[in-house]
Amino acid sequence: MNYSALFLQLLPEAVLVITALVLLGVAVATEAKTRRPIAMELAIAISSVGIVGACAALNFCPTHVQSASSLLVTDPLARVFKAVVLGLGLLAVLLPPARREITQPGEFHALVLFALTGLLLTVGTDHLLFLFVALELASLSLYLLAGFSRSPKAAEAALKYFLFGGVSAAFFLFGLSLIYGFCHALTLPAIAAALTAGPLPPYAVVGLLMVIVGLAFKLAAAPFHYWAPDVYQGAPATSVALIAAASKAVGAVVLVRLLLMGFGAAAGSASWGLMQPGWSLWLGVLAAVSMVFGNVLALAQTSVRRLLAYSAVANTGYLLVALSSNGAVAAGAALFYVVVYGLATFGALALTAAVERERGDDSLGAFAGLVHRSPLQAVALMIFLTSLAGVPPLAGFAGKFVMFGAAMAKSTTHGTPGLTWLVGLAAIMSAISLYYYLMVLKQAFVREAAEVAPVELSTSHRLALLIPAVLLVALGLFPALLLSPLTRALLATME
Repeated sequence: MNYSALFLQLLPEAVLVITALVLLGVAVATEAKTRRPIAMELAIAISSVGIVGACAALNFCPTHVQSASSLLVTDPLARVFKAVVLGLGLLAVLLPPARREITQPGEFHALVLFALTGLLLTVGTDHLLFLFVALELASLSLYLLAGFSRSPKAAEAALKYFLFGGVSAAFFLFGLSLIYGFCHALTLPAIAAALTAGPLPPYAVVGLLMVIVGLAFKLAAAPFHYWAPDVYQGAPATSVALIAAASKAVGAVVLVRLLLMGFGAAAGSASWGLMQPGWSLWLGVLAAVSMVFGNVLALAQTSVRRLLAYSAVANTGYLLVALSSNGAVAAGAALFYVVVYGLATFGALALTAAVERERGDDSLGAFAGLVHRSPLQAVALMIFLTSLAGVPPLAGFAGKFVMFGAAMAKSTTHGTPGLTWLVGLAAIMSAISLYYYLMVLKQAFVREAAEVAPVELSTSHRLALLIPAVLLVALGLFPALLLSPLTRALLATME
């Protein structure tokens, strides 16, 4: 084994772990000396330096290297999404939690770094057992982050997140055991080779279905989403941003790797008139249920955080539409969309956190008169929500357009309607989603507030709002800046 190459492959993760340990040491030393916890600003600064250092370390990682039987893989897809995860993690760190929420900033941000370490390991492996361990490293950190504020709502959110996460882990691991019984290997290339010898036996089909169910919990796909509304509403804003943006992006990468690279021969079809049993049909059903369930329930929400949670369920459905077409180009478009969605949802959550600190809650009424209190925040809110709704010329529209277009192009062969039924449902649900996003914007731009005091934000919080807003506009006007590298990376990885 080439230990120098192995060390270079783990260099970004090593930087994050070392930074987390340094942060814990500084936090303990500060509290022992001053009897007060480390300053929030210092914790944010140390964490940010560590994440930027991990991004720089990516440049030293070798390309197209596999170590220890696919336990660690540094292929183009892994490199691109490690950079994406670190970028989203940096934004999450820049979003400062409220001081009343977090009394121990050092420990909190160390957990954020450990969660990012697990997410980086997850996107860089072709070994299913190592994938499970990496997912659990990230998940355990996220469970703790969800309940870190120790408020009743946060405790309930963390408990539900942990219980549902434990169930999803059980499904995932038991499914892996059934898959191992079929091919006697746990690497994606070995599974793909085993499928060329014959179709999946019934127990292996059940195993694949259980693995998909476990990942559906992570992606908050209906009906496996019941943890999401309480976590989005009760957890600290930084934790929710990490769960909503980075965790969902990693879940999409795992699903693409697993299904297209390992189980491509077991896809079946979700095309109208040519439906065949397989994971493509299962994803099509999950997509339809998620889109309908998420959008309909979002209409009834008065809490913006819960509204964004049901929006996350609906957007998972849009993502699954593209993946159910079983095409590399459509999968690349789906990965582009999940990044765009992460930026928009992160920005919406960051702005909701700012309003919540000012007004005391996250109800629709708390946004009344935002354009008078802070015009820049109101404009940013419009960018985030209209991007989620898919309004041109923002990145959300570009993502949905290329994603649904690629899904239709891949499936409308053999003279059949293909995925027209699913894409048509997605278009209808996207139009419905515009209503509940406009409810929030109506409060911000039309309703008058009782008080018109200006909103004060820290520098890091302003950056957490400004960066995703600028990126959404830029990627809407020039989607090829991200779409082309993602598609090339996926195609190069699948060769």
